[in-house]
Amino acid sequence: MQKWIALGLVGLAAVGFIAERRLNAYAPHQGGVTKVRVLVASWQYSEFQDPDRDLERAIEAFEARHPEIDIDLRIMPEGNEITLMLPWRANTTPFDLLLLVNSMSIVQNVEGGFLEPLEQHLAPELEAGLLDEFLPGYLENCRLEDPRTGEEHVYGLPFMGEIHALNYRKDVLAERGLSTDDLPNTWEEFEQICRELRDPAAQQYGMTFDLSMNFFTQNAYVPLLRTIAGTIEDANGRLDVASPEAVATFETLKRWYEEGLMPAGALTPYQAADDFRAKIAVLFPNWQSRGFWAIKGMEEGEKRIGIGPCPGSREVGSLIAHYIGVIPKASPVPREAAQVLLEAICFDLQPGIVKAGKMSTIKHIYDRQTSGYDPEPVPPTIAGLRELVDGSYRVPDWMLSLRPTVELGYCVPDPLRWNRVRDIVGIEFQKYLDEDISAEEALARAERQIEKLYDQ
Repeated sequence: MQKWIALGLVGLAAVGFIAERRLNAYAPHQGGVTKVRVLVASWQYSEFQDPDRDLERAIEAFEARHPEIDIDLRIMPEGNEITLMLPWRANTTPFDLLLLVNSMSIVQNVEGGFLEPLEQHLAPELEAGLLDEFLPGYLENCRLEDPRTGEEHVYGLPFMGEIHALNYRKDVLAERGLSTDDLPNTWEEFEQICRELRDPAAQQYGMTFDLSMNFFTQNAYVPLLRTIAGTIEDANGRLDVASPEAVATFETLKRWYEEGLMPAGALTPYQAADDFRAKIAVLFPNWQSRGFWAIKGMEEGEKRIGIGPCPGSREVGSLIAHYIGVIPKASPVPREAAQVLLEAICFDLQPGIVKAGKMSTIKHIYDRQTSGYDPEPVPPTIAGLRELVDGSYRVPDWMLSLRPTVELGYCVPDPLRWNRVRDIVGIEFQKYLDEDISAEEALARAERQIEKLYDQ
């Protein structure tokens, strides 16, 4: 972990200087009011404001309930909270609550010793069963071991999720005499219907994937491998690149590409999403947000675009990612920051999360739309949190359809090394497309590079 810290020291100097100057004038308690500095990424701010100002509304509602707490919302242009490590290490921080830490970067922060455990600050809620309120898949990496003591702690709470889904063109299916009932439940059915949908004369393809080097491993290799093998990890807990199922995954994706079942744009970052929006590709396995953005970007989008579970995901779950609210260990107001996170973000903001096309992380917003919903009594602390979620808001049907695959949801293995592993596998697949070699040879090269990575 020391390598991670050392690599950022030069670039962090300026950030530390700026933070120090701001902190010199910072007084968290003034006139009986405690200030909590909340950091969001600019994209989060804009998405959670559209269309109903949900982020600002949730903050204003919290402050109305708690006049003793003032929320200072701060916006970062880029989601690079890792650059804040240096001031945290010096026991200072310009922020008390961060909302731009994801299910991978939280591991880096815990390894570095920068995060405040939440148990003592949310003791009543946790004792009342708070963690049971979240969809289990989205709790991944929220509870981790302190590398210095070996003790397990809750370091954050998930407030926004993403899930790998099947984005599809309802309009094209209807034009071809098909409906959502004909959507594939297996990858074999997926291939079959994509062959039926292929129309060279109309330049229409049955499928597209994001096979670009940066995203191939995450968005194509991992979901297909999980369905074939039931797991994406080898015996060492690393990404599986050596099994017969890994070979079959490489072979299948290459065959689909070479046989023209997907457009050439699948190799170019973001072109797959453009081909889907342009009606060039009919089925698009990717994050559910790609389908939502397509819906928002066209007239009567909900009639043209559908989002549902990927083939096989009902049995083995879906790849998920999520954002987690965390508190820097250097924050002078961790209790108040934890209260803001829990009430304003993890519960009150949830309709705004859904409106932005992201997956809500709490069960309540889904369960209350289940036929015959009759909730069991819960402690008053939990009931009060549920009441913060707008009772009139209804989650869209496509999101309800994805909820079961979150129950079995899984994340990428070993977040500390994932970006490098991802690139290795993605590059080797690109080479495999162009070279006259077997999938075994291509993956063997990837395996050797990954082994060297772990030996460092």
